[in-house]
Amino acid sequence: MHYSYDALLGAAAELEQYSGYLDGEELKQSQQAQAAFTSIRNRFVYDALATGDDAEEVKGRVTQDLETLVAEHPDWEGPALVVRDELLMRIDEESGKNPTWRKVVRYAPIALGVALVVAYFGTKFYNDIDMSPPPNTPEAYVARAQALEKTLRYDDWASTRTRRGGAVKSILLWPISPSDAEVLGAQEIAGFAFEAEGFLKEQGLPCSFTSMGTDEELSDGELAYLGGFAERLQSESLEWDDEPQYTMLTEAADQLGCPALGGEMPESADAEAPDSPGQS
Repeated sequence: MHYSYDALLGAAAELEQYSGYLDGEELKQSQQAQAAFTSIRNRFVYDALATGDDAEEVKGRVTQDLETLVAEHPDWEGPALVVRDELLMRIDEESGKNPTWRKVVRYAPIALGVALVVAYFGTKFYNDIDMSPPPNTPEAYVARAQALEKTLRYDDWASTRTRRGGAVKSILLWPISPSDAEVLGAQEIAGFAFEAEGFLKEQGLPCSFTSMGTDEELSDGELAYLGGFAERLQSESLEWDDEPQYTMLTEAADQLGCPALGGEMPESADAEAPDSPGQS
């Protein structure tokens, strides 16, 4: 062997463990494994080229070494081929650079990679919504409104803004993906919004009611209504009534362009006021 490949092969073998669907913790581990592999690969190439040897000679040695390794140890074929391809690609990239400049930028990609990983997971943690406020309180409804807004934003990005690359898309969108608790909260507040619309419609009020979408997809009008309703509930200037559901009903009515409801819940012999989110 012309070079030592132990660290590279070990890092490549670890990378092979991460494939298919990855949960949050597994995704974090795969990012760390990729960063470790990239660091070892770059150091290997830098050291090999630092001797002043011709790049083609270095590539020839790498290819010969790894093909010999595979012949002697077939079980290592997967990691060995990954290492070979990565090294040949990196040697081509680095061999044309000025040696001094190569040394300067040697650590930059890893530093950037670490920064991106930190920002990536920092975004996820920053985006998590506290769904623990007590039920039937303004704080609980604001949290659910935030969850609804987050869920609508995620659905918009996942279904319309990013059309290709399922696995890559899932990875890129993971920092803004809602948790199970957030999805449940979003469903609860959206359910109230639609119940409120039905309630107001049954009162015969002249409102700009939304057009219904399909069973699988909300209409543009419904999306706009839910987004506006969620935004209203999060407004710092909103004054909550002692009965928070009444405040939400008046905000739903205002979002739909209904006449002011006044100080009391409208009554109808044929209609019941919408349940509060989470209420059976």
